[in-house]
Amino acid sequence: MEEKRFLSPWGLAFCGLLILAAGALYLILSLSPKGTKAIVELDGETVLEKDLSRLTESETFSLEGAGGIQVSIEFSPQGAAVVSSTCPDQVCVQTGKLTRAGESAVCLPAKVSLRLEGSENPVDGIVY
Repeated sequence: MEEKRFLSPWGLAFCGLLILAAGALYLILSLSPKGTKAIVELDGETVLEKDLSRLTESETFSLEGAGGIQVSIEFSPQGAAVVSSTCPDQVCVQTGKLTRAGESAVCLPAKVSLRLEGSENPVDGIVY
């Protein structure tokens, strides 16, 4: 009597690839900034608020900070970043793209800050 297998080796490999693809899709979707709002501040005053979840393409916003320093910020559905600044140290540009609520980039010489807020729980942990 011939033994029947539920899946052939090729079928098993196909199922494994399908599970890996589903996992990758889940990770990509869970890392996107759902409902995240980008807030730009100049010297502590809010200059611009942008809802990233409503964007369909990239937008750039430029402003002049303290000391005449020019700062350009790019907003996209994937996040926000300081893309250029005329400040001497470029720390704000090197911070890269902000993608999650709670992240921030600050240009201290220009007194400009970019931060993300969102619907995520702002509490990191609770200790009893």
